[in-house]
This record gives sequence, C-alpha cells and structure tokens, in this order.
Amino acid sequence: MKTMQKYFMSTLFVFSALVSTQAVAADTLKILYEDRPPYYITNDTGTVSGLVLTPVRQALRKANIKPIWVTRSGKRQIADVKLNKEPVCSPGWFKKPARELFAKFSTPVYQDKPQVVILRADNAQRISHTKLEQLFADSTLRGGVKMGYSYGRYIDALRSEFQPTTVETSQNVGGMTRMLLGRRFDYLIAAPEEFQSITDRLGIAGEDIISLKMSDIPPGNKRYLMCSQSVSDDLIKRFNEALASLPKN
Repeated sequence: MKTMQKYFMSTLFVFSALVSTQAVAADTLKILYEDRPPYYITNDTGTVSGLVLTPVRQALRKANIKPIWVTRSGKRQIADVKLNKEPVCSPGWFKKPARELFAKFSTPVYQDKPQVVILRADNAQRISHTKLEQLFADSTLRGGVKMGYSYGRYIDALRSEFQPTTVETSQNVGGMTRMLLGRRFDYLIAAPEEFQSITDRLGIAGEDIISLKMSDIPPGNKRYLMCSQSVSDDLIKRFNEALASLPKN
C-alpha cells in the first residue's frame, strides 16, 4: 500500500511539474519593436525603456508574461502580426479599422500629445499658417512623410482630402529631420515628444529647427499593443488588467 502511495505521489509530482513548465512556456511572448526614442529605447545592457516600452514592460512583468524582445522594422512588425504564424505582439501602434481586420489590440498603453509641425528656423517667415488644412492646401510647400505610416485618423483624412505635395521616405523621424535640414522638403509632422528628443540629440544643430502648433490638430493619438490573432484573449486580458493597475503618471 505504501509503495502504491509513493508511486502515486511521485507521478502526481511529475505531472504537476510538467503542467507548471507548460504554463510558463505558454506565458512567453515575442515582442517586436524598433528603436525610436523617446518611445522605444534599448540601452547598452539590452534593457528596454521609453514612453511606450516602459509601461508595456511593467505590465508584462505584473501579468507574469515573459517577453522576448526582438527588433524589427515597422514594416516587418506589421507583416509578422498579419502572417499570424505564432503569438507575437508589437507595442505603440495606432488602432485603425484596417488593422483590426488582422490584429488584436490591448487597451491604450500611451497617448501622445497633440502633434506639431517641424520646420527649419529659417523657413518660419514663409510658413505662417495656423491650421493644418491651410498648410496642406499650400501647393508651394513640400511635406516629408514616412512611407506606410499613419498620422492618426484626423491627419490621414486631411491628407487624403487635400493631397498635399509630399516627399515620401523610409527614414525615421531622426533621418527625416536631417532631410529637412538638407532642404529636401519644407516640413514634417511629429509628436512633440519626438521633437524634444531630436533637438536633444542634434545638439547645436537642434537650434536650426522649430515646432509649430496648429489650432486644428486634435489631442494626440492613443498607442496600443497590437497582437497577432494567435495571441489568446486571456493573455491580452491579463495584460490589460496589469496595465490598468500601474501608477498613473
């Protein structure tokens, strides 16, 4: 009888260990991102931080979800989420109807401040518009835009309506700012958080660019954790609950 009890207890222990191991494995999640201060930052030791990544990292830890951080270009991130070959998420995306067709979204992880127009300081007299629709209607000006990038529903709709003259590029905002200083175009649109980060990194050259607020630009866009369809609803629910419990800034 004792032998049977020992056998039962040892079998139960092994089974419990297997279940526990599977649970841990199921809670591992691949997170795709691209370094883009101040939203996404990787330091020399590999630790991630930033306006978007810090709350995502904290919520994942609190929800007992182990992240595997993988750097990918923006295009690759969307492609991997769309392919749905494995559970994968990418933080900081805007929620658009077209994306909701292939992805799941968390609750917002961050909300941008209202976007601003960035231009060369020596061009300030030429660009005196106070509304974005006036800027887009001015055919003498060229705007720099990132290929495949959404500026949020309001600005995307204005661009579609006015069809402003643009120069498309695959560069990030830092690269676009260098193009702006090189007179490849006259302005670009970005969040003020990015503008501050760029001027800090440019040093003395940061004095050569300025930002303008437009009266018709609405509150900043909300950014979400965008996940492939194979990410379980339960995992996203746990993430949302952990995110909601974080201290508010």
